[in-house]
Amino acid sequence: MSTDPAHSLGDALGVRLSSAPRTVCARLDAVELDAPRAFARWLDANHRALRETFEQGTWLDRDDVESLLGLSIPGVDELAGMLEIARLAGDRQEELTPRSSRARRSRTYDTVIVDTAPTGHTLRLLAAPGTVAAVAEVLDALREEHRVIRDQLARVGGRPEAADRLTEELARQASETAGRLRDWRRTTFHWVTLPEELSRAESEDGVAALVCGGLTVSEIIVNRVLPGGSRCRICDRRRASERRVIAEIQRTLARGRRVRLIAAHVKEPRGLAALSALGRTVVDCKPLKARRSAIDRQPPAISHHGARGTAPGLLGALDASLLFVGGKGGVGKTTVAAAAALWLASGDPGRRVLLLSTDPAHSLADVFQAAVGDTARPVPGGPRNLDVRELDAARVFAMRRAQFEDAFDDIASSLGTSARATAGSHELMDLAPPGIDELFGMLSVVDARAAYDVVIVDTAPTGHALRLLEMPEAARGWTQLLMRVLLKYKSLVRPGRLAADLVDASKSIRELQSLMRDASQTRFLVVTRAAQLPRRESARLLDRLRRLHLSAPVLVVNALTLAPRGCAWCRATAAAERREIGVLRRDCPRRCAIIEAPLSAPPPRGVDTLTAWARTFIA
Repeated sequence: MSTDPAHSLGDALGVRLSSAPRTVCARLDAVELDAPRAFARWLDANHRALRETFEQGTWLDRDDVESLLGLSIPGVDELAGMLEIARLAGDRQEELTPRSSRARRSRTYDTVIVDTAPTGHTLRLLAAPGTVAAVAEVLDALREEHRVIRDQLARVGGRPEAADRLTEELARQASETAGRLRDWRRTTFHWVTLPEELSRAESEDGVAALVCGGLTVSEIIVNRVLPGGSRCRICDRRRASERRVIAEIQRTLARGRRVRLIAAHVKEPRGLAALSALGRTVVDCKPLKARRSAIDRQPPAISHHGARGTAPGLLGALDASLLFVGGKGGVGKTTVAAAAALWLASGDPGRRVLLLSTDPAHSLADVFQAAVGDTARPVPGGPRNLDVRELDAARVFAMRRAQFEDAFDDIASSLGTSARATAGSHELMDLAPPGIDELFGMLSVVDARAAYDVVIVDTAPTGHALRLLEMPEAARGWTQLLMRVLLKYKSLVRPGRLAADLVDASKSIRELQSLMRDASQTRFLVVTRAAQLPRRESARLLDRLRRLHLSAPVLVVNALTLAPRGCAWCRATAAAERREIGVLRRDCPRRCAIIEAPLSAPPPRGVDTLTAWARTFIA
């Protein structure tokens, strides 16, 4: 089962998949989960109970409630995925919809293997039970005063109403799902990483987050390890770098866990036969020591032709005030974003540049090998006209939330509502559309344009990035709902600071939407690799960007073997990559330039190495 919003499971298996399980070979079925559709079914089935909860527990009227229900409920779409996993595993757990009493009979499985999204999105998925439990508490709080009045009038507690049953059901499902995830006898995680420093650092953070949540990580799998071969300037540097990273993984991540290696292949394994063969090549990793040799003291080896590339296509793409950089996880988008920012800032010292990461699993600090935080600041050794920031979306939204809640207190007090109703109004903030924290953080992009000539946004991998790009419409609807409430009660309470904040937020969202759709000011730089799975996902990403009216004039193909020389591995790899680039050129939309970024061994890190690497890009 794939839970990645940007599904690649069907591409890997070489079959077309949907949200219904399909048999791909004996004893193996596959499915790509459609979580938004599952949420839509849940909302349709529970619409009446939710409407009653909000109408009876707040001072929102029916129109306001309908607007609120038109937005997503935090964690529920992810929980739908969790419950679907449990159902397929044959667990004694119902579907998320009330049809559970007559749950459809379908095949169940002895083992369910879940192909998750990249780190940031996956951690949000695994936090879904806690998020839904909080939502259940909010709904319960909103129902409490109505429940007390109802019981007093009836003198005895009557049968639970539909809204009460919904709250109880959500709380139970969240609790059971959390228990299943933390039960090592039923659920275990296998963390996949690459033998690269950036992937290792992200893996440390990701595994630590899982363990902190009480989840079991039993195995670390290091993928695409370069096999042995003849002497080669590029391959020797890669092997030495990979050996050091693997040794560090064993020292830090392997405590009590198995470490296994999967060798790199010239041609990306795709289809049942190739994947079956790949499964037989997985080997246990013997203990390694991170020895440093003379080769480690040499500068990174870059597989390019020697002449500096001019990359006019990339220079043209950078001629924008807002530049998004994104792509499939593991293709090197953060490295490309950092190199592009350095190149642009160095080339024009009079131009102020901000490099902003919106990826929940930030990597800019690792790429620059320097401390980077939520405050924009230069990196040591970098151009003084370049600032770097890793967005703390939760902190930004918490500041907004505090302002909104203060105004809710004023409204509730003016209306003479009880302390319980005031608390319920506060808790409505917990029902803000999922991802709105990141969107409000992104609004700092609009503010930053006053201080910077160019803002480069290093996005999360494809699925998470697309949700952020699609988020402005939902966020604007949410702020407009709050504004309508203020207008209805303006005769009783002065709108004050909240009204001004909401107007500013709505205006900023509208400005961001207009800015994103202005091809003269905003571009999306898609980063990919010359292999089938990244190529296919990049094609789907370009199509989604077109439908979002976002300009994507450049495709950067990263880590190319441009100068294979006499090494058999490099020659075979270069030939395979040229074939993939041929397909990219054929399928790439018109007016989309392809920039080739050469393989660097080890991958470029630090200001000087990134700057030198950026000069080798060619069009």
